[in-house]
Amino acid sequence: MRLYIKGNFNKKNRLAYRDLAEKMWFDEKNGKELEISHAGNDETLQEDYSLSLANDKWLNDYRWNKVGKTLTDFSQKHDHITMEFEDTQVTDYHSKREFLMITTEFLETLTVDKRAMYIMAIEVANAVNGPISEDDKETWLGTEAFEGMHEKTLSLTYDEANELSLVEIKTIKAVDELYYQQFDND
Repeated sequence: MRLYIKGNFNKKNRLAYRDLAEKMWFDEKNGKELEISHAGNDETLQEDYSLSLANDKWLNDYRWNKVGKTLTDFSQKHDHITMEFEDTQVTDYHSKREFLMITTEFLETLTVDKRAMYIMAIEVANAVNGPISEDDKETWLGTEAFEGMHEKTLSLTYDEANELSLVEIKTIKAVDELYYQQFDND
């Protein structure tokens, strides 16, 4: 799954990676803090708009430990939501900083991660005062219109999205996001 954001990326933003992760998933549940994996920190997020976050589902809800034993199940249990400038991997991290891309690793994304990805996109788009595209930059939506389009997913609580995802994991297919397939073929 892939989203794009346009905006003014030349100025430093004030987002903090941990605060962003807590908005995307939760801050505390049953007295326990959110367990996440991340590549990047406040500095990379604020200055380079670069960050990768993953909800360590099995550490936040024991039921994820009982979900399947296949590589597909493991991959979907630990889907990374990555933010970087388009073509960063191609250009060896020297991009034009024109379009910020937010991706998951797979075309089909569990509801709990899709909700988190939408929240990340809205938070970042608001920080740079920019629109969001989910159709490969064909059309652009302001954050309010984007929120309206995904109201059903965004209105779910973390727990509701997690419950749906525990069912979805049984049938979802781990097909690589097309953007990443180009690097697998090299």
